[in-house]
This record gives sequence, structure tokens and C-alpha cells, in this order.
Amino acid sequence: MDAASFALIAHDLKNALGSLEGELEAMIDNPTPALAQSAYLRCTELRRQFIQFLTIYGADDGMHTHCEDESPKDLLELLYRAGQIRRLSLPGAPRMAIELAENTPPYWYFDQRLVHMALDAALHNASRFAREEVTLSLRQEDGFLVFAIADDGPGLGATDPSSASTGLGTDLCMAVAQAHRSGERQGRVELRNRPEGGARFELWLP
Repeated sequence: MDAASFALIAHDLKNALGSLEGELEAMIDNPTPALAQSAYLRCTELRRQFIQFLTIYGADDGMHTHCEDESPKDLLELLYRAGQIRRLSLPGAPRMAIELAENTPPYWYFDQRLVHMALDAALHNASRFAREEVTLSLRQEDGFLVFAIADDGPGLGATDPSSASTGLGTDLCMAVAQAHRSGERQGRVELRNRPEGGARFELWLP
């Protein structure tokens, strides 16, 4: 990670901590459940961003994977449940849908921890932009396992609704994808607008 990117991310995280400090200070005089929930959600977002930052920062010599036979379906369902829980705790969160192609393999060789982290970042990003729904899907194509996360928001290039975003999630997804190799093939990330509206994120693993 170059010095300019490091400084920018550190600045954003500092601002987010300052905002959290303000919320906690307000709770001293007015400890309401709404303020407590807001502070909690900000804490979880900061934790997510710090983990992403440390993962990328520690991968300057190349991210190392520890791949094993994993169930991609189980991982997708884990993300789906996390999205459902978020919807229960945050009424404005989009509803979740899940789609599994008939050719979805029962097992695939990948680093479950890193892929989970990358997909969680992509899901969080899609949830910020979605108007009503986020769809998780899984398929096999051209010898790749493809995880996809689609939202019904304004599409790529829209103004980010979150003032606390650092952009770490996208960098993390790309680093995780490229760390997965099989022979001459390498993982990749694809982002595109959907014809019906919204954006679609895809993580391709060889």
C-alpha cells in the first residue's frame, strides 16, 4: 500500500472515530436505545474497516491463501443469514434473496476466511446502495466458481451514501481474488451495471 493511500485511509478512520466519540458523548446526557444502536452499528463498521485495512496492509509482499475443499453453498447461506440478521436490527436494510444455479458445485478449493471477508465487504457495499433488495447467487462458469452480489440501487458511479466509507472493501476483494490461482488462471473481480437497474459484483475463483 502506497503512502498516499495509507494517509487517506488513516484520515477517514480518524474521522469515523471522531464521529463515534460524538455519539458516545451524546449518550452521557441522553442514553436512549436509538443512540445506543447507532453507536453499536458504527463500532461494528469501524471494526470491519480495521480488519480490512490490516489484511491489505499486511499483504504488501502478496496475499497468501490457505485453500481447502469448502462448500460454496454453505458460505453463501452464511452471508444470507448475516444479511437477514442485519435487516432485523436495522429496519432500513434491504431484504435478501438467494439464487443457486443448477451447476453449483458442492465443493471448491479456496480460502474460506479470505473469500468470506471479501464477500462480506461486497455485501455491505451493496446493502448501502440498494433500494429494496440484494440478491446473492452462485454458479460455475468456464472453470471458475462465481459468487455474485447484485443490488437494485442507482448503479455504478452513484454518490456513496456513507460518509464513513474508505474504499477498502473494493481493494480487499481484488486482492483476495488475485491471490487465488490455479495453474495459469487467476481469480478476478467484475463490476457492472445491471440492465434492470442497480449494480452487480462478481468474484471469480479458478
